[in-house]
Amino acid sequence: MLEVLGVDPESETVYAALLDGQAVAADELARAVGFPPTRVRAALRRLQSCGLVGRHHGPPATYVAIDPEVALDALLLGRQEQLHKARVRAGEFTERFRRAAADRDPAEVIEIITGAEAVQQRGHQVIRSAQQQLRVFDKPPYHANSELDPNQTELDLLARGVSVRGLYDAESIDMPGRVHLLRMWAAAGEQARVLADVPAKMALADDRLALLPLRPGSGPDPSPSFVVLRRSAILDALAALFEALWAVAQPLRLDGVQSEDPHALSAEDQLLVSLLTAGLPDEAIARQAGVSYRTLQRRLHALMERADANTRFQLGIYAAAHGWVNGAAHRGEPTADE
Repeated sequence: MLEVLGVDPESETVYAALLDGQAVAADELARAVGFPPTRVRAALRRLQSCGLVGRHHGPPATYVAIDPEVALDALLLGRQEQLHKARVRAGEFTERFRRAAADRDPAEVIEIITGAEAVQQRGHQVIRSAQQQLRVFDKPPYHANSELDPNQTELDLLARGVSVRGLYDAESIDMPGRVHLLRMWAAAGEQARVLADVPAKMALADDRLALLPLRPGSGPDPSPSFVVLRRSAILDALAALFEALWAVAQPLRLDGVQSEDPHALSAEDQLLVSLLTAGLPDEAIARQAGVSYRTLQRRLHALMERADANTRFQLGIYAAAHGWVNGAAHRGEPTADE
């Protein structure tokens, strides 16, 4: 509810708990809300930075909620001022874009590439051109075994600090050897999410270039045709589509990194939960996790018991609420007293 003010749901839960009592220590608050102490301390630091929580020096340090009538009003006024400045800036950008678009030759906006070799070459050029971020829609069909391509171009981007986000079609996850590659990219820094049905392949380099299919490469002529779009209203719409779908997509935990938090899932169980919440059927989960169907059922049953869940749906809700799939809950952040 308070996300519009920059307060994430976990911090909001901690703040709501503080509203019910006197000043409390972080460990006591962690027991009250059912979160690990490291996560509660991180939430308290975020709440302090927003002016919602005050800290009394200990030992032990205790925390108290600031009157929401004062604190939330200040956040609301700050956000209103930011929105006003953003509207003004957006108006300036819109006017500048319209002036430039009036003189632009439409032929300069669109470039069509045909043929697998040409598409591959131009695709690498578009991806390598990213300076700040690369956003990708990934879905079958693939050409020339590209589903097993380690994608060295993306790895090079990640190595030089470019943000890479991949939105994967659920069908693309269930391909032989695919999880191995996804884990490699995640370990290199890629952020991955999954949807049941991604609309089309796409690579969006910064807000400058987009590459997407014009012809799927099936039928009598198997040669693929792609289009490269430069800055235009169409490219802006594609960027907005990516962000909208990214917001509702399911995060994937495939990095294989084991948290130091004793309450966190094992790396193997993180994979199972990620594949489960991604919508893959049990047979596909077992295949990608490298376990038998019987072993999968046993491990999922153990996870449901741990989450006190009677159904797979309840397990998914618990997993999302306790950071089992979003990767944000068990980073081992420093405590407030450090």
